[in-house]
Amino acid sequence: MSSSKPVSRIVFVRHGQTDFNAGGRVQGQIDIPLNEEGRAQARAMGPVVAALEPTLVVVSDLSRAVDTAAEIVRHVDVPLVLDERIRERDFGVFEGMSRDEMVAQHPNWFDEWRTTGDCTSAGVETRVAVGERFAEAVLEHVAGEPGTYVFVSHGSAITQAMTQLLGLSPDSWAGLRGPDNCHWSILERASRFPNWRVVAHNVGA
Repeated sequence: MSSSKPVSRIVFVRHGQTDFNAGGRVQGQIDIPLNEEGRAQARAMGPVVAALEPTLVVVSDLSRAVDTAAEIVRHVDVPLVLDERIRERDFGVFEGMSRDEMVAQHPNWFDEWRTTGDCTSAGVETRVAVGERFAEAVLEHVAGEPGTYVFVSHGSAITQAMTQLLGLSPDSWAGLRGPDNCHWSILERASRFPNWRVVAHNVGA
């Protein structure tokens, strides 16, 4: 017999497309707005995620995430809470640059970043630090009653948060990639370590 015990689930939604996404430029914490395609993606995603009956929608303070989240709360009467802890990873000197520009201007740093996933010499925020700050926010927001908690954030930040919540180290495990624009992933509370399990990843409208 299946249990009817209420559970908590986390829905991680990546923002819609921006011109930097389309052009292959590193965004990081630069506040780049949605482009026309991104706004259309958000409009299509909004009612689908709203149908999951969120208890709360938490959003990064960057405008591309805020405008994406607005398309969810348009369809459901729930609080929208800004939390800067779930903003994108800080990519240091690489922010705003294309791959060719990074290779040309900072070849050693770029090689270190692509090989190891981290490059503090270039001012890149570590994956562990991103995962810890995001997971801290998640656990605070879901600490109350069981429900569906939606976090509208960014590709790398979501990857690091999921890795952290699943009890994994980014130094030894890289089994997730960030969701596509306006796609989402779902974790559900579990009774055994790491206390969360993946039930969906990179789902789109």
